[in-house]
Amino acid sequence: MLEVRDVMTPNVVTEDEDTPVTVISRDMELSGIGSVVITKAGKPVGIVTDRDIAIKIFITGRDPSAVRAKEIMSSPLLTIGPDASLQNACEFMADRGIGTLPVIEDDELIGVISVRNILTRSPTCVHKFYPAE
Repeated sequence: MLEVRDVMTPNVVTEDEDTPVTVISRDMELSGIGSVVITKAGKPVGIVTDRDIAIKIFITGRDPSAVRAKEIMSSPLLTIGPDASLQNACEFMADRGIGTLPVIEDDELIGVISVRNILTRSPTCVHKFYPAE
């Protein structure tokens, strides 16, 4: 049975909670990713997704250079351990509508698991994220 550690992305892009949204957006674009884990004093405390930026900044007309990560991040941060089964991760993410989940081991951020990671290794989970009508 596959575990989270088998499919997670180990290299995580992080930003401090006081980072301007313009910097986060640039870094997401340069890295080709849709989310960034937000830290406070080096510890993960939240996550900002491209959807957060679109909805909380651009749709509301706020100036992205004046908004900091801590103002739009999803928090408290939901996480999962690397030894969790892929099935459990899939259910956890689908039940909460989460597309990316940080992976924590011994209080350290060691990776992230995303819907894309899951679907590329376990396509049968598709129905949990996109149930038949």
